[in-house]
Amino acid sequence: MNFHQAILQYDGTDRQGFQHSDGAQTIQGDLNLALQTILTGDFSTRAASRTDKGVHALAQVIKISAEDPRPLEVAQLNALLPVHIRCLSISPCPADFIPSIDQRTKEYRYLFSNTANERYLAQAPGALNIDLMQTCVAMLKGTNDFKNFWSIGGVSNTTIREILACDLSVINPQDLFQNTLFTTDTTSCWQFRIHGTGFLKHMVRHLVGALWEVGSGKLSVDEFTKLLHGDLKPQRPWKKADPKGLFLVKVHYL
Repeated sequence: MNFHQAILQYDGTDRQGFQHSDGAQTIQGDLNLALQTILTGDFSTRAASRTDKGVHALAQVIKISAEDPRPLEVAQLNALLPVHIRCLSISPCPADFIPSIDQRTKEYRYLFSNTANERYLAQAPGALNIDLMQTCVAMLKGTNDFKNFWSIGGVSNTTIREILACDLSVINPQDLFQNTLFTTDTTSCWQFRIHGTGFLKHMVRHLVGALWEVGSGKLSVDEFTKLLHGDLKPQRPWKKADPKGLFLVKVHYL
């Protein structure tokens, strides 16, 4: 077998997530279809993150294991991929490299606005008290139990995660999207950036949904604190934030 590491960028708007699923249009399905045209013999693909339906990636890491001994070329793959996927690089990798296991940290960013409702910007529920939200964002850094901030039913041995950095700031999304697949007419939006050693199913979207409740005055800072540090609550007083604002930005390895 021959082993390649590919970096993919993709717009997940019209796909049912990354992971292959029979009868569903997925990013992995699109990738495998293109590789079938290039490679002879058996092959498999494996990702660092199984991004959900509607979620995007600026730099997803993929391992391609192939019987075909020929090198894979970026231009060759891009010529066959659909327009919502772009291969940024391909390089050889060790046989024992597992993108989802060998990673050390991942960074996500969530983009939203009070006014714009675009393809890659989620719309927040009205005016927000950003100062209250900032207070809650500061609590997330460090090691915490996120048992109230994920979709129960996901596969995980523990709900404890370490967050290395997170912040809420105003950015120009056109700067983030420069030289990418993504475009926007908006020049200012909010960005929730979070960088950690691991994430639970829908964790970032649950956090954004909860932060919006705080900013809207429907959830107090004290209540948010209890959700982060207290007992498991059977119901969450928020909805998961729209997936269209979420981007997998970077997967870090040693």
